Amino acid sequence: MEKLAQLEKEFDYELLTDKEHLEKYARDETPGDYYYIPDAAFLPTETDSITRLLEIAQKSKIPLIPRGGGTSRTGGALAVHGGVVLSLEKMNKIIDFDEKNCILEVQPGVITEEINNFLKKYNFFFPPDPASIDSCSIGGNVATNAGGARCLLYGLTRDYVRGIEVIFPDGKKEFLGGKLKKNATGYSLLNLLIGSEGTLGVITRIFLEVKALPPYSATLVAPFKSLKDAAFSAFNILSSGIIPSAFEMIDEDAVKVAVANLDKKIPMAEEGTLLIAEVLESTKEDLENKFEIIGEKFLENNAVDVFVAEESHQQEKIWDFRRSISEALDIFGTLIPEDISIPRSTIPEFIPEIKKLEKEFNTKIFTFGHIGDGNLHVNIVKNEKWKDDGEKIVNELFKKLNVFGGKISGEHGIGFTKKKYLKYSRSENQIELMKKIKKEFDPMNILNPGKIFDIEEIDA
Repeated sequence: MEKLAQLEKEFDYELLTDKEHLEKYARDETPGDYYYIPDAAFLPTETDSITRLLEIAQKSKIPLIPRGGGTSRTGGALAVHGGVVLSLEKMNKIIDFDEKNCILEVQPGVITEEINNFLKKYNFFFPPDPASIDSCSIGGNVATNAGGARCLLYGLTRDYVRGIEVIFPDGKKEFLGGKLKKNATGYSLLNLLIGSEGTLGVITRIFLEVKALPPYSATLVAPFKSLKDAAFSAFNILSSGIIPSAFEMIDEDAVKVAVANLDKKIPMAEEGTLLIAEVLESTKEDLENKFEIIGEKFLENNAVDVFVAEESHQQEKIWDFRRSISEALDIFGTLIPEDISIPRSTIPEFIPEIKKLEKEFNTKIFTFGHIGDGNLHVNIVKNEKWKDDGEKIVNELFKKLNVFGGKISGEHGIGFTKKKYLKYSRSENQIELMKKIKKEFDPMNILNPGKIFDIEEIDA
């Protein structure tokens, strides 16, 4: 690639061009045969080199693909048009903790789990907890507005980002927001960047609001013989006003696969579809009152039994099991991982529709995820007899989703693999408006091209 010549002259140790090193950046965690080796990978340690990289890239029209931990499930970190992967893995410092304002200042390459490890000694925590918490980076979390189990009570990543330093495609650096909670000073450019999937700017510094860690916790596990009973149970608990900090579901088929293929056993894991509820409280009395009410409601709604884990090691085993479900399903080969978002009141009626698709397309569909906030992970096993690449079943799933008022992604984002389905969640007018925003921020289309939508479709 001739355009890399100037980069090679300007940068030394930060730029990787040999294929052996580039293999790491040719994939992310998107299931399937997605392999796009970049022309180079750029590993900066400070912002000045990113500024210079962007200036050169815009002038030479070199695609740049910002990358965090590489844990995207929708091809968000793939170099689908070649170019340079801009990996922020070496910008991984926790800069400062302002305990008075409850603000943690970090670089984007910090692994999300390390944030909570750091905060634990101060009795604080960062509530969003994506399943890949031990490998995803906070910059990637911000760029995709990542979710996780605790979003039910605590909210999404967006709800904790108070400020970001961002470098735009022309190399200009700005700081948006700050150590303040309220900011009514015009359009929220901060919120526009959060969830933009690396298409509008490169995030280089982040101010996160963090919370005091409740001293008491418990995790409940309840199996149900029917997936629909489990869904009704969750809905009935939430509609009564009882809100756990996390509320998860794993269907019976996924539980069986996990039990058979993971060395991570938890109580009653072979009894059916599981509901897992976490309770965090400031007093022991409040904790016991809450988990007793939830346990009683589980049993009232046909739970086989209820197990309450109060010891931290027991709770860690349960959540480790939950986070490992995607890993367990890898034995089936290629999966189509959808993370639909749906009004939770409709989940009991929507679950049977998923089972109908399973029979209609003669395949297996594993459903698990954040039943408390309506964000379900629907993992479809590709059937080798299908004439297409699974597009027909995905289209049918999204058509049914529309009827129930749902959206095609709750936390994974659109990335590369889901852009052709964006029409199911956004009107044509909304998509065109987003394209105009992209063109205004990135007129040369150098930042993460080919993600969310194809910029070539913009009218001149």
